[in-house]
Amino acid sequence: MLVERLDNNRCRCHLDELESLARTLGYDVVMRITQVRAQDPRYNIGPGKVEELARIVKELDVKKVIFFNELKPSQVFNLQEKLGVEVVDRFQLILEIFAQHAGSREAKMQIELARLKYELPRMREWIRRAKMRELPGFTRGPGGYQIDFHYRAIVKRISKIQRELEEIRRRKQLQRRVRTRVGLPVVVLTGYTNAGKTTLFNRLAKESKPVSNAPFSTLATVTRLVDVYGRKILLSDTIGFIDALPPLLIESFYTTLEELVYADLLLLVVDASEESSEIKRKLEASLKALSEVGVLDKPTIVVLNKIDRISEEELEKRIESVKLYYRDVVAISAKRGIGIEELKRALYKKVGKYVRLKIRIPTSEVSSLSSIKYARVLNMMTSSGLTTIELEVPEALLPRVKRLVEIADGDILVAEHAQA
Repeated sequence: MLVERLDNNRCRCHLDELESLARTLGYDVVMRITQVRAQDPRYNIGPGKVEELARIVKELDVKKVIFFNELKPSQVFNLQEKLGVEVVDRFQLILEIFAQHAGSREAKMQIELARLKYELPRMREWIRRAKMRELPGFTRGPGGYQIDFHYRAIVKRISKIQRELEEIRRRKQLQRRVRTRVGLPVVVLTGYTNAGKTTLFNRLAKESKPVSNAPFSTLATVTRLVDVYGRKILLSDTIGFIDALPPLLIESFYTTLEELVYADLLLLVVDASEESSEIKRKLEASLKALSEVGVLDKPTIVVLNKIDRISEEELEKRIESVKLYYRDVVAISAKRGIGIEELKRALYKKVGKYVRLKIRIPTSEVSSLSSIKYARVLNMMTSSGLTTIELEVPEALLPRVKRLVEIADGDILVAEHAQA
């Protein structure tokens, strides 16, 4: 059974998406209930609605009640006492989905961190009730000590996970410094869950990452070197967003989301096959999440995906509506390969700063330039023991190229910024 409390009649109901999340986990949704009212401190919904839920739970043999609203620990205890079944909120539901898809050690630790941080205030409530003797079987004796011990164990485990994630974060920062030194631009795929980010990643990176219609199938960042018309970029596929993303999830997954902070360009993927109202809702939810991470001002290209499912007239309307948010919009179908070349041209123009050089060095010293990674050789001619090379390199590599040419007793004849 799904439940959502709305503050007023103008609030949008989220139960369609909540049901989709529940069905992802194999739950059979037997009823959906909403109530418009201010939050009740005891139950979140009103006491009368709780009595109604209790009757329905008994009549339909409901095993679990899922709230869209975030529940306070005391509300969970009170609801479970009244309803006689497990009560969870959307946060716990999302964590269940995350746990299904977690593959990397980093993802598993981030999920555990979120779960433990969520559990901690509930454990405090458990301790409070146990000490007040509201929980049968628990007294100030051994049972109470066991609860206190469990609480301290959670605090200790949170601290350990945070240290391990900080170590992962330091390693990633070292990797980023290496990328910065070689001048490779970083492009990150982002957007609402199920928009087709991984399918696009596979298309651009020539990879075969598993693709699923289930939400949050990507939890850990995957990065690959991609060639865009001779220019190399680092392309990353990251976790997707969802409407009203719990702040605790953003906090727990910051090690993953930090990839967005260091990106040179974001590809904000949008499912163009959905209704305009849904596109607007999901786009604004994505923008809110990007704002919370602190990257809303990053250079961004909006990628309207799945255009093979809509007409040209519908596509024009989608492009017009999205351009209210971003100027750069490219329409594609990642699955069918439509518009991919146009997207690559947009990437070519947007990412990184490159320098076009013309150098002349002794032919015997040409091999010394082989250590320059990611240089694009445009032309090479040899005459009278000298070799003239035209090449394009990331601007960050220019000092290194100058040193190598000087050591080889050569000359830089031309150095100019490359045209996009």
